[in-house]
Amino acid sequence: MAQNNSGYSVLLWGSHPDADNDDCHMGYTDVATLAEAKAIAVDWYSHKRLPGRDIAFSEIDGVDYHEIIANPGFKASRRNDDSAERSERAMQAGMAFGCDGYNDEMGY
Repeated sequence: MAQNNSGYSVLLWGSHPDADNDDCHMGYTDVATLAEAKAIAVDWYSHKRLPGRDIAFSEIDGVDYHEIIANPGFKASRRNDDSAERSERAMQAGMAFGCDGYNDEMGY
C-alpha cells in the first residue's frame, strides 16, 4: 500500500497487489483528487500509456480510500509468466544457500 498524506496514489501491477510478487510496473503519487486518480486508472486500461495487456490491476490508495481495480483487458500470456525468473531466483538461492535455499525459493 502506497499511502501518502497529500492525496492519492495510483499503482499499476502485473498481478494482484496482495500476491507479493513485487511486480508493480509504475505509479503516480500525490494525485490531488479521487476523481483524478480514477481517471488515471482507467486511462491505463485504454492503452494510452502502457500496453493494457501488461497491467493486471491498478490500485488507488489514499488516507480515506483504497480500491483495487482488475483490468478487464488483461490476458495472461507467456510474456506475463514469471516462471523463468522464479527458476533463476531459485537457482541463485541454491548456489548461495544449498538445497534449503533452492527449496525455500520454490516453495517446497
